[in-house]
Amino acid sequence: MEIDKQYTASIQKTGYDIIGDIHGYHLEMELLLKRLGYNNESGYWKHSYRKAVFVGDFINRGPESRKVIDSIRSMVINESAYAILGNHEVNAITYFTQRSNGKPLKMPRNGNRKLLDAFALEYHYEYEKLMDDIKWLRTLPLYLELDGIRIVHAYWNAEHITKLNSLYENGRIRKKYLKEIVNKESPLYVPFTETIKGVEFRLPKDIVIKDSNNIARTNFRVKWWVNPKGHTFKSLSYGNKFSLPNYTIPGELIHEYCVYPEDAPMVFIGHYCIGQGPLVPSQNICCVDACLASGGRLAAYRYSGEKRIDENRFVFIDKQ
Repeated sequence: MEIDKQYTASIQKTGYDIIGDIHGYHLEMELLLKRLGYNNESGYWKHSYRKAVFVGDFINRGPESRKVIDSIRSMVINESAYAILGNHEVNAITYFTQRSNGKPLKMPRNGNRKLLDAFALEYHYEYEKLMDDIKWLRTLPLYLELDGIRIVHAYWNAEHITKLNSLYENGRIRKKYLKEIVNKESPLYVPFTETIKGVEFRLPKDIVIKDSNNIARTNFRVKWWVNPKGHTFKSLSYGNKFSLPNYTIPGELIHEYCVYPEDAPMVFIGHYCIGQGPLVPSQNICCVDACLASGGRLAAYRYSGEKRIDENRFVFIDKQ
């Protein structure tokens, strides 16, 4: 198989291909892996000297979430890839894992519930296979540190990371901790939620904003790598599918969060559905979610040991 020379020139014989949110689009995933030089001759996708890193949100929205999980799972098992959890995988885990009364650990909102019910239908009532994949998802980490870089789905906060390490026992998130992360009174709730969904601020009650799906929004995602003081709603916003006013955020709406330092290691994130950009909003922050599920592209960043993010190392596949 001939590897696309445009994307392999000057690439060192080491490194990671950090792949953004796939959201059930298996065809685009395969096309991207081929373009990156991976082959499936052994029954799973692999590269002769690089590894793929999936930043979460492999499922929901697209037509083939089960196939995506099958492909990623086989790659992880055969050590040709790493993968971390995104908020959509967590939604699946907490919806399909039951309490002692037979009810889900967390009942999602209507939109997410429809996505998860559609995901379950891909298993054609093979309940044991569905639950086997859900249990496998519980073995995936919430973050990675690889050769000087960091990978997390939405927000890197060192204090959160330390707290969340306690969730795992024998290589899996324990069920008793799944109950903790859906409980808003738990000390683990905020660290877990912000790690997979980012930092959000509430909007003032007098501002009525609807997103592209005509759903009223009460919160907005913020740039957690900048100090919020003195910023406008618009200038602090990142990855929101709606426009925000360009006036200063009132102090009472600002809550403290750990601002990611400019001299800290590079962090690769997904989640934010950035589309045309900016995928590199800061010198050490790189978003690989180019909004495939909303008509954008599937993105990968080819990391090969460089000290600064290089926008020429992005590889894209358009939605088919």
